[in-house]
Order: sequence, then C-alpha cells, then structure tokens
Amino acid sequence: MVYYVKQGEMPESRHTYTNKDKLLREELFGAESFDGPYSLLYHLSEPTRVKSVERKEKHYPVKGSGEYSHRHVETQKRQRSGDFIEGRTYLLFNSSISMGVLKPVSNGKKLFRNALSDQLFFIHSGIATLHSTLGTLDVSRGDYLYVPKGTTYRLDTSSDFESFFLESVDRIGMPSRYLNVYGQIREGAPYYDRDIRVPRLQATSLKPGDYEVWVDYGDHYLVEKRDIDPLDVVGWDGYLYPYAINVSLMAPIVGKLHQPPPVHETFSGKSFMVGTFLPRKFDFHPRAIPISYYHSNIDTDEVLFYSTGNFMSRKGISPGSLTLHVRGLVHGPQPGSVEKAIGTESTDEVAVMVEAYDPLMLTPEAESMEDKNYMKSWYQ
Repeated sequence: MVYYVKQGEMPESRHTYTNKDKLLREELFGAESFDGPYSLLYHLSEPTRVKSVERKEKHYPVKGSGEYSHRHVETQKRQRSGDFIEGRTYLLFNSSISMGVLKPVSNGKKLFRNALSDQLFFIHSGIATLHSTLGTLDVSRGDYLYVPKGTTYRLDTSSDFESFFLESVDRIGMPSRYLNVYGQIREGAPYYDRDIRVPRLQATSLKPGDYEVWVDYGDHYLVEKRDIDPLDVVGWDGYLYPYAINVSLMAPIVGKLHQPPPVHETFSGKSFMVGTFLPRKFDFHPRAIPISYYHSNIDTDEVLFYSTGNFMSRKGISPGSLTLHVRGLVHGPQPGSVEKAIGTESTDEVAVMVEAYDPLMLTPEAESMEDKNYMKSWYQ
C-alpha cells in the first residue's frame, strides 16, 4: 500500500515491550520475505498456537478446456452454494492467476487464510463484512476489496451477495504510473488516497473456544484447529493490509478520441492488469466513433465481467455475464454496434476487465454455463 496506517495498542518501539506483566506477541506480517511491504501485528496470545492440522481436499482447476476461441459464460446460471470459502466457483485460470464468482448460500464461523495468492473481490451485489486480524471492514455493491495473501479473515455476507474474484500468486498492486517517487498517488490518477477505506480494530480480548482456520494451498486446505480466537490483535501499524475502494469514487479518464483499455487500469500484477469501465462522457471529436474499435489481443487474453449498465458493443450480454476474448482472434463491436453508437454522448456501464499475459483456460464449471453461440455473434 502507499500510505502508513497505525491503530490500537503497541510498544513505543518495534521489537520491544511496554509492560512485562502484559506482554503482547509481535508478528511481522510481510510480503516478499523481509523485503516487501509489511505491517507489525500485536496479539494477545501466540499466533503460533495451533492444536492440530488436518488436510482437506479442494476442488481447484488443474485441467481446462483446450478450445481456444471467444467465450461467453453466463454466471447468472450458477446456483448459490457453500460459504465464502467453499462457495467459490473457479471459471478461468493459468499458472499465476485464477478467476471466478462467489455466490455463497450461508455464513459460518470458519476463518480463512490464502497461503499462496493475493485476492481481489469486486462486489457485484449485496453487502459483506470482513473480519480480519487487522480489523473490520464493511463492503457493498461497487466495492473492490483487496486482501493480501497471509491475511486471516472471515467474510460475513448478505443473502444476495455476489462477487467476481481474482487470485494471484504475484502481488496485486496499484499501477506504478499512478504513483510518484514518494509512493503517493499522483494527480491525474483515477482515484486518490482518501478514497481508500481500511479495516478498523474493534475492542478484543482472549476468547477461548473451538476455532478453525482454513489455509488455502491451491489444490488443498490445511485446517488449523485452535482453542483461542486468532483475531486477537490489539494494535498494528505498517503498509500491508486489506482495503476497499468503491468505483463510484473513481474518475474515469476520457479524451477527444476513443481511449485504449489501459487508461481504465485500476490494479496490476506481473502477469495481468485489472481495469474498470465506468459511467463516463464519450469522446468529444465532432465525428468520433464512441465505441471500442476492432483489435487483436496479440499478447493478452481479455476477460470482462459485466456488472451494471448498457453494454452497447455486445449483444446478448447482461449483468453477471463474463466474456473471454483470446489472443490471435480479432474482436470488437458486434454487427450494427458501430452505426448505433455514433452520436451517443455517454455510457452507464460498469464492468471489470482483466488482461492476462499468459493464456487462460476455462474450467468445466465455466463450460457448463457457456453460451455456445457467442463466437457466431460477429456473423449475424
């Protein structure tokens, strides 16, 4: 993260104590060994206190469709299932990222920690509350919620909660071009530091009981059995923490002529970028064609998750649709869309775009919800 946060109780100096009779257990919560962003967490009990560990298998994609073509997955067809952990439906993946939808049917007391991947959720509908070692954070429709790998948390969701999610073995960060040399968000970026919401610590105490932490290792979980609530942090400070930002606060970049997708970039990683298409004024050249031009994704696969609004370049698309446009095949507006767009002054769409630099595969779950006629939509 780009700014320092300090909350709660902690010694005056790191790696020291204030009261020998009330020692706090300091945990370095850090990325990239000891060289990346980090926070220091102060626990009431030992964060290592685990009674037992049990392996549980996980349904995780290891094989996918080899058919390389443009695809449309109708996630609206997916029924609710599970909780915020086991209710995740993986749709697309490669060796470094995976994507899908989360439509849980229940809440539980289980806690979760992803050992391998940063996580990014886009809240499509409903509300949720993140309960984590770093505090509590409420999220709702239109929020991005970032959770760094290694965070212990629980997500309590409403009955209508739906989310698109991305998991990445590489760190999910802000695009470097939005940051100055001091780490502050530059003027001209589509969002600002004050738009970012961070968790807030709640008063806590030692809470004996039976607790489970499901630690995600990709193709399986290790379930920690604990006898004290691990959400026992009374203070923390640093630069690594979950945060949320709502798309309604973002300022999309527009121009005289149609802007390419990178101007909509919101987050980035080594092998991908995430962009957000937002309600905005269209191009102001007097003869502008205010719609995406035809393009070949020569080095990327492009994913779009459609959330709200009128997606005028696409036919047969509705909120909850997910499309994959692959490298090597030209794509763009469908027949009649260019003519219809001329004279249009604005758009009300909200959609999440992921450009993956390595080829993506569809999971069997994605294929079961696929619109098999999508590739023909450019020939109608």
